[in-house]
Amino acid sequence: MFIGLAGPTGAGKTTLAQRLAERLGARLMRDPFADNPSLPKLYASGKTCPAALALQVELTFLALRVAQLREIHDLLTHGTPVVADWSMAQQVIFAHITLPPEDASRVRKTCATWSDAAARPDLLIALTAPAPVLARRITQRGRPMESALSTAYLEHLTRAFDRPLGDYASRIIRLDTSEFDAFNDEDVDALLARLPAMERP
Repeated sequence: MFIGLAGPTGAGKTTLAQRLAERLGARLMRDPFADNPSLPKLYASGKTCPAALALQVELTFLALRVAQLREIHDLLTHGTPVVADWSMAQQVIFAHITLPPEDASRVRKTCATWSDAAARPDLLIALTAPAPVLARRITQRGRPMESALSTAYLEHLTRAFDRPLGDYASRIIRLDTSEFDAFNDEDVDALLARLPAMERP
C-alpha cells in the first residue's frame, strides 16, 4: 500500500507520516522541500512574489517529486509499503495558489501524467487545521524560511485544501489535526482502524 498525505503548511503531515510508517512497517518518504533552493525566496517575497520565481519553485518541486514517485514505484513493486508526507495533490494546490492560471493548469496536467505513469496513493489522508493553529505550530518549529507566512496566507491555503481531492487517490480520509494528536497512541490507533486492510508486521 502507498499512503500519501496532503494539507497546508503546519498541519502535521510529517509527524503523522512518521508515526504511520513506524506502526505499519512502511518506508517513509519525506517531502523534498529542503532540496528546493528557491523556496526560501518564495516565502520571503509574500504577495509580491515574481511569477518567474513561483514557476521555478513549482517546476523544481515537480522534478524532485517525480524522482521520488519513481523510487516509490520501485519499492511497491518489491512489496515494500510506503507512507509519504506529501502527494501530487500538494503540488497542484500550491501551483494554483502561486502561479498564473495558465501555468497552474499546465502543472496540473503534468502532475496527472506523472501520477498515472508512476505511483498513485491507495489512500490520501487530507489534513487540515484552523489558520491560528497552523501559525502557532509554524512558530514553534522555528524554520527561518517560514517566518514570513501570515495568518491570512494560511487561511487562504487552508481553504485551497478543502477542494475535492478524488483525482489523487483511490480513497480519501480527511482529518482535522486541531482535534487529532499524532503523538497520542489512542488517536493513532483510531486512525489505523480506518485504514484499508494491509499487511502489518
